[in-house]
Amino acid sequence: MEKKVFTVLFIAVLASTIGVSIIEPLMAIYSESLGASGLYIGIIFSAFTLSRGLFTPIAGKLSDHHGRRNFISGGLLVYTLSSFAYIIAIDVNSLIVVRLVQGMASAFVAPLAMAYIGDIAPKKQEGRYMGTFTISFFLGFGIGPIIGGTLNHVFSMNAAFIAMGALGLISLALVFLTLPELGVHKEKKPSAFLKIIKYKAMQEILLIRVVTAFGVAGFMVFFPLYATSIGLNTAEIGTIITINLLVTALPQRYFGKLADKHNKLALIILGNLVMATTILLIPLTWDFYSLLGLNIAMGLGGAIGLPANTALAAQFGRLHGMGSVMGLLQAAFAVGMTLGPLIAGIILDLAGLTVVFFYTAAIVAFGTLAFYMFVKRNVKNHLSGS
Repeated sequence: MEKKVFTVLFIAVLASTIGVSIIEPLMAIYSESLGASGLYIGIIFSAFTLSRGLFTPIAGKLSDHHGRRNFISGGLLVYTLSSFAYIIAIDVNSLIVVRLVQGMASAFVAPLAMAYIGDIAPKKQEGRYMGTFTISFFLGFGIGPIIGGTLNHVFSMNAAFIAMGALGLISLALVFLTLPELGVHKEKKPSAFLKIIKYKAMQEILLIRVVTAFGVAGFMVFFPLYATSIGLNTAEIGTIITINLLVTALPQRYFGKLADKHNKLALIILGNLVMATTILLIPLTWDFYSLLGLNIAMGLGGAIGLPANTALAAQFGRLHGMGSVMGLLQAAFAVGMTLGPLIAGIILDLAGLTVVFFYTAAIVAFGTLAFYMFVKRNVKNHLSGS
């Protein structure tokens, strides 16, 4: 049963993530073609993550009370339909609406899939299970951009949107037809949100998730514009982003097992500092290979820190409701993914593209320092005991 759940969810999340990431290197360019300014590019990206962030805690709480399978299926259905709606977006406002709807739908997919995996992970093996499962996200995000860039380069932007919808449909069929409901929601009553977020350990987990997401968003949204400005085409941009995310994905299991045995907090801090350094250096690069080198380093930073952060959340979820905790974790990620493009978009309009990367790197570095100080102050109450 556990193996079946893991395999079904891994394949379904991989397919749907490839779909949504197909349009990742294209959205800024597509938004500009509809007349979006730097601020509106930020709003378009943030609409997805804002909507997702608002609905993930709700989705997680509902799944703790009523089960996860049907909510995942419903989320995938709306996600698939909204994928095809990109084709009929005629202006910036309609594109924002599509992003809001798809963000809401995604809130019922990834967080609940992570809660499923948290449910079946043995104690003290949360890092290995969550790290291995997280490969599906980053592998999907790694494969998608090169497919999207190539589809746009060879065919058109609409080809990328059609591919996204088709992959969503595959995920929906797989989950609806083969995923069993575990019934964990019948065994334990989840804690209230206010109780969960009062714990110092949970506050630490959420803080660093926001900081990490802020850096990822600030980079991913505006990196294609910088790469285009120095002469790269969309296929090259997609290749670089793909390699970045593959480097993040492939060592996840290894660093997850490392997090099970060693200090999770040290791994989180190291990973974020590597990411901040690479973002800082982006405007100092000048060609495909130098950008590729920095993206490999950034991917490694993500591989080091993310499994440890998710493992801490899974440990906490055992006590207070896995769906609720994973929903809050994804909401924190959405906060960072929302604020990153919005604020970076304003910086772009006011100070130019180069300053966007300097600013984003500074936020990640200072946010990681704040996390360290917070943990140091509350170390006696920390969940992991590492």
